[in-house]
Amino acid sequence: MCTVLLRFQPDAGWPLLLGAVRDELLDRAWDPPGRHWGGAVVGGRDRVSGGTWLAVDPERSQVAFVLNGVPPSASRARSRGELPLHALAGAGLPADLSGYATFHLALASPTAVRVWSWDGTQLLDRSLEPGDHLLVNLGLDTDTDPLVPHFRPLLAKADDPPVTGAGTEQAWGDWVALLAGDGLAGDDPRALIVRRRFAGRSYGSSSASLVALRPGGIRYDFTALTGTGQPVASWRPVLP
Repeated sequence: MCTVLLRFQPDAGWPLLLGAVRDELLDRAWDPPGRHWGGAVVGGRDRVSGGTWLAVDPERSQVAFVLNGVPPSASRARSRGELPLHALAGAGLPADLSGYATFHLALASPTAVRVWSWDGTQLLDRSLEPGDHLLVNLGLDTDTDPLVPHFRPLLAKADDPPVTGAGTEQAWGDWVALLAGDGLAGDDPRALIVRRRFAGRSYGSSSASLVALRPGGIRYDFTALTGTGQPVASWRPVLP
């Protein structure tokens, strides 16, 4: 599963803060954040489909990300990784979603956060209220996922970071520790940093991102993960 921890405070100096962990089959190839599609959009690229699970548009101060839905629907022809790119391009969602497996797609700016959830049959469209939110594969703020009630109070305790400074730890403060996973084992049902076996293959957390947005401003930091919560290399600023 993938997880996004999000704080939306329209009147704050940085109205949108999010920490995101991507989980995937660890042998699935991907590229670190870059301008892989031309233009302004920056994000990690899945080499299999060419899409992304999270990307930002620094010119518009927007971020978009997609999570697989649960329960998974039958395999479909279209890659969900193209959906964040469509959203950032202002194209919205395709009129016909029947070609996609289940998903949760979010488009966020300093003034609004919108989440679309597709269950294979129906589409739910929501605008988030200000506050802290957790999005997991089961959905938005869903306590039936053990991760959500475990990490909700940890997110609430995390101070708003200064979002300034050359290093990620200085800029993000409590949020770096938050994304370290609270010391939970990778096979714990509450785990943020996942490491499991799936169909004979290694599955786990492959990367983590921190994104802050304000009008005319963005901060985007990134690290690759080993699947055990330890960065392959140190956190690094991607933008600015």
